[in-house]
Amino acid sequence: MPQPFPFEEIIADLDAIDHWLRERGLQAHDRIRTYRKNIRQMIAVQESDEKLETLQNITDERLREIVWSYVEAEEFVRAVLPLRAVIGADLLAAQIKKALDGPADLYLETRKNNSGRNFMFELIMGGRMAKGGFVPVFDQGPDLQFQLRGLRVAMQCKRPFSIEGMEESIGKAIAQLKADAADLSIIAVSVSRLWNAGDPREIPILDHHTMGHPFLDARIKQIAHVSSRFWKEKLEHAAIFFYGYSPIRWRMENGRFGNVTVRAEIICPVTTSDEPTKQRLKVLIHELGP
Repeated sequence: MPQPFPFEEIIADLDAIDHWLRERGLQAHDRIRTYRKNIRQMIAVQESDEKLETLQNITDERLREIVWSYVEAEEFVRAVLPLRAVIGADLLAAQIKKALDGPADLYLETRKNNSGRNFMFELIMGGRMAKGGFVPVFDQGPDLQFQLRGLRVAMQCKRPFSIEGMEESIGKAIAQLKADAADLSIIAVSVSRLWNAGDPREIPILDHHTMGHPFLDARIKQIAHVSSRFWKEKLEHAAIFFYGYSPIRWRMENGRFGNVTVRAEIICPVTTSDEPTKQRLKVLIHELGP
């Protein structure tokens, strides 16, 4: 059963990462430290107001920032912890520095200030690979690359700002990967913003917590299907990796809502007749695990 958001655990991890970043000279006030401050305030609210009645009169802007503080902070921690175990501290700190820009309120993100979250998706994909035992290398040609049983895998990470922007994003990744000519190419596409552009009222409300994963699995498969005309058969020795996360709410017996962040992903071969690539993807998916 999904558990309530782990405030104490996440704040401890954020504190440790903050200390680690300060040791490397990254002391600016940024998005992640805003998340940390907001989560601390939520811990204090929970301790003094079990029913959270004090949150009923906060502004929409403040509510949005609180919601995305704990959703995106959890995703940040999930990426950074496995990366710290496999790549050099200075290299990782430099990558994190690029990812911390932008407004804490996702709703205020625009194409002019979204570079930080775009870099964050590269971190998320790097963390996903590191969790599976791979050692990602950033910014040495593709967005990231790693070795899969002696083969070089190149990944270009795209985070379309809207459904309408998917064709351009995927087309750009295909052109970049064609020029790179790795043994295996992966187009990584974040669909998180396509599910919710920052409005808490868009968070799915389900009848039961067990419906969260099937709900997002169906949505991500639909995006893969609808977008296939942009990428199907357009790149050899390649796969497309759709990844997304979203908060989910479900109705509880006491009339309140439970909240949890759910993730979904799907990896599809770009060329359906490419059996060697399909076998390599089976190995990759097995190594990545759930």
